[in-house]
Amino acid sequence: MNKRNDAVRVHDVPAYKQLFPFIMPKRSEALVYQNMVLDLTQTVQFVKQNKASDGRSYRIFEVFLAAILRTIALRPELNRFVANYRYWQRNELSLNFVVKESYSDEAPEHSMPLTFRADMTLDEIAAIINNAIIEQREIASTNFTDKAILFFLKFPRPIIRLLVSTARRLDIHGKAPKALREADGLHTSLFVSNMGSIGLGGGSPHHHLYEWGTTSIFVTMGVLKRVRHTENGRTVSRDTMEVGFTVDERVTDGFYFTKSIKLFQELLSDPSQLMQKPALPPPPLSKAEYKQKLKALS
Repeated sequence: MNKRNDAVRVHDVPAYKQLFPFIMPKRSEALVYQNMVLDLTQTVQFVKQNKASDGRSYRIFEVFLAAILRTIALRPELNRFVANYRYWQRNELSLNFVVKESYSDEAPEHSMPLTFRADMTLDEIAAIINNAIIEQREIASTNFTDKAILFFLKFPRPIIRLLVSTARRLDIHGKAPKALREADGLHTSLFVSNMGSIGLGGGSPHHHLYEWGTTSIFVTMGVLKRVRHTENGRTVSRDTMEVGFTVDERVTDGFYFTKSIKLFQELLSDPSQLMQKPALPPPPLSKAEYKQKLKALS
């Protein structure tokens, strides 16, 4: 199938990369892990000095997510995935994270898949994230996905296996219903886990990618730390965070990913850029446009 209901086919892929899905058909065979310490000094200052349009203070988490979403919007290869041995680029910009109703062992967790426009500003992104967190942390919150799963699990195991297998085949061929993609949270541009919010020290652990769904990037956030070091003979303090990236190497190469991380750091060092709408890159070449390109190069 050359069409999906959630993405467009990417034709302009280097020849050697077109072999990757056949050499590494599983996402778990193409994992690349990278840990980086990001400088959030200016991010912290920005949060202290600026407020959202509704008067509340921004969260570091919101600025972090806005910066990484802007990075993906400007570096669209990061918004791709491999399915049915072909490359696809999503029609939307999305992310998923988990919200815990309260900080206790017994408190339930809820997956939060959220969709954004690629040209959204920090204020717009922060409003969506804040509203989602408030909604899920309300004591009387009703989570439709959790109820649907509990109902689903009442079926006999052979029926569950059959239904899951059918859903997987539909998903591989891009025919899974939108409601399924929106509910499970593993069909997003990236999955973010804020380990720092639960006080996990010792760095930021890596997380695997799932074979289910289409998510090609997993990001883990560590604890925000103030560190001191010497610059030009004087001691300075910096707010830093160790961040772990897990990427499906089939979707982009190391050079492209490295440049993307540098852009991500630039945005965190100057969050005011996120207050403006970006100039977005063009969409992927259509099949006809790709053929014209090849003809011009021949």
